[in-house]
Amino acid sequence: MHEATRVKLLVLVLCATASALAPSRVRACGVSGPDGVWSCSLEEHNEQERPRWNVGAVGAYTWTKIRIAGVKAKAERSAALVSASYAPTKRLRFQASTGVAASGSLAMPDGIHTFSPGVSGALGVNYRFLSGKPFLLLSGILSASTAETQLRGGSGDTERYTALDVRVALAFGATFFEALSPYLVTRVFGGPIFWRYEGKDVVGTDNYHVQLGAGLSYRIARRVDLFVEGVPLGERALSGGAATVF
Repeated sequence: MHEATRVKLLVLVLCATASALAPSRVRACGVSGPDGVWSCSLEEHNEQERPRWNVGAVGAYTWTKIRIAGVKAKAERSAALVSASYAPTKRLRFQASTGVAASGSLAMPDGIHTFSPGVSGALGVNYRFLSGKPFLLLSGILSASTAETQLRGGSGDTERYTALDVRVALAFGATFFEALSPYLVTRVFGGPIFWRYEGKDVVGTDNYHVQLGAGLSYRIARRVDLFVEGVPLGERALSGGAATVF
């Protein structure tokens, strides 16, 4: 074999070896089979890499009117909650929260009844009909809170105030730059309030049963979510929070 031919063969062998050993830009999401073919698609890989958990803290303040003991009353409440959610699929998410109904007041004909710190909790589920830009999100949540109330300047006796609530919400918005998501939200809700007033057991409910508002969420480095939401119509509310995504 001529020297030139041997050199050409050596170059071809070196090129083939370097090509085989070069790192691939494609990330595998499964185990390759005996024939060297990847066992899953890019879509399956993205599904495996998708964050599923969201854990964070939320602060909320609401002010509204309720009907209880045959009269209208002004109610204000604040709460601080920790929350966690899990998304088994890209569209479906389950969530739970618990925390403290920190303070508040209830304006009745006989005066102001103040709330002592109590407990609050919720369970919910949401489903995305559309994702990306725009998105459409349907959610439902069941919540409960309980605390002691005391008439300001009264005898010092306390009464238990317990509220149950079921809410269905529809949020419509869009995501820009894969991080910034403004949205509009509407909620309908209802549930009983159990209390003891002027020596009698009474039942009440919210005067509006609806919320209309808007919010904004922002994702930092694909790992931290910040959000704020304001509701000026119906049961008025202001809330905000932060969560880590993994």
